[in-house]
This record gives sequence, C-alpha cells and structure tokens, in this order.
Amino acid sequence: MSDSLLTFIHISDTHIHADPTYTKDYADYPSSEGTQALIESLQALPFTADFILHTGDIIYDPDESAYEIVKEAFAPIDIPIYYIAGNHDHNDGLQRQLMGQSDGEIIPNLHYAFEVNGVQVICVDSNGPAEVPAGNVTDVQLEWLDKLCSADDDRPLVIAIHHNPIPVDVPWLDDWMRITNGLDFHNTIKQARDRLVGVFHGHIHQATTVYREGVMYSSALSSWTQFIGYPRIAEITPDKGAYPGYSVVTVAKNQSYIRRYWFDVPSLSKK
Repeated sequence: MSDSLLTFIHISDTHIHADPTYTKDYADYPSSEGTQALIESLQALPFTADFILHTGDIIYDPDESAYEIVKEAFAPIDIPIYYIAGNHDHNDGLQRQLMGQSDGEIIPNLHYAFEVNGVQVICVDSNGPAEVPAGNVTDVQLEWLDKLCSADDDRPLVIAIHHNPIPVDVPWLDDWMRITNGLDFHNTIKQARDRLVGVFHGHIHQATTVYREGVMYSSALSSWTQFIGYPRIAEITPDKGAYPGYSVVTVAKNQSYIRRYWFDVPSLSKK
C-alpha cells in the first residue's frame, strides 16, 4: 500500500503571449504551441494529480490581457492550479485574473500558503527590488517565512519560488539570474529542513537538482524553450532542439520522488 500523501505537477515558464504566433529567435516554436502540447501531455497522464504548481513566467510580457488566454488554455485541466509570479508576469493581473482577487485584496508581492492532505505549501514572490532578470525576496516576505519555518510544525513542507535562489557554478545563472539575497532566503528556510521536502523553482529553463545544507532545490523545464547550464558557462546559451517538460513530485511519509517528463511539440518534430 502506498504511503504517499500527495502528488503534484511542477510546470514553469510557459511565457504565454496574447499573440499566438509570438516567439523568439532562440526558440524552436511559438510559446502557445508549447503550452498546447504541455496541456495535451498532462491530459494524457494515467493518474490524477492533487494540483499543479506553476512557478512563474506564466506570460511573456506584463500584459494583463494575456491572462485571459491563460485561463482559456488551462480550462481543460480539471485540478487546482497554484500560480507564482515570475519576472515576466503582471502582479496585479495575475491576482485579479487567475486568482479571482478583488482590487482591495491584491498585495504588492504575491505570497501565500495552503495545505493539501497534511502537506504545507508556501509560495514566495521573488520579484523584490533587483535588476531584472535577477530576483529578490523582500524583508516583509523573509519575516513571514521566518515565522512559518521556525514554527513548531511537523507537517511536510514544500516551498515554491520563481527565481533560482543559490549558486550553481554557472556564471550567467549565478551573477545575472538568481536571487540577490538568496543566502538570506536559504538561511531562513533551512530552519525547517527536517520537514522540508524541497524548494521548487523555474526561471532557468532547465531541470536541475541542487543540495545545500540539507535543503534540496529543484527546477523544472520550460514548456517553451530551454537553456544550457554547463559548469562555468559565462553567457546565456539556448539549447536548440531540446524537448520541453515538467516534473511530477510525490510527497510520501518517509521520502519523496521527483520524476522528470518530456513531451513532443509538432514544430520540434519536423526539424
């Protein structure tokens, strides 16, 4: 008999645009095509996850109207979707259009926590003051995190954030992309490492796993385009022809599982 508590799907960096033909020269196909292939892949899974965790860059430009397209695109998915703001997102529009918040309920940096099947999930906004595409976790959020992570709580814990928090020996990721106060973030959350399943993030368009002082950091592939992150690479390098993907995470009583999945996109198959 399985001792699993929950299973969630980790997706990231869909970069949905109001223009369905929108793409970039470093991409193999429009972001809308990748999103459609992602949804078809999720619909074909032979199990029902408890929820989907989208770790940001839901849209490409901060155009609030794009969230209507997001809602339409994900409408066939009949499980809850929890969103985190990325550096390309529109904070107010995300909360208003995807979370149903009224103007009076919108907060400057979207952070919240919820529980599913006895597992606590904390979602953090890493779009504090920093030179984009780097990130920052505000002092307000660090104080909030400190209370949650230092609490006398035995629930398994999942933390989600958009930006990569800690160094990974890749200069363009470490110097240009990551959270400027990542060490403060890490020192805050490691208080809960005995119950912390992992920190799940996006932003870097590649699937990585990093351990630091008993804390696991796991990133998900983009549904649009990937980047190379070999050690000591100094410049952002597209991984042309790489398949998009997502992760399936199962939290069990005594251990956890991360499964990586890749899927095909018609335009990629024709190359």
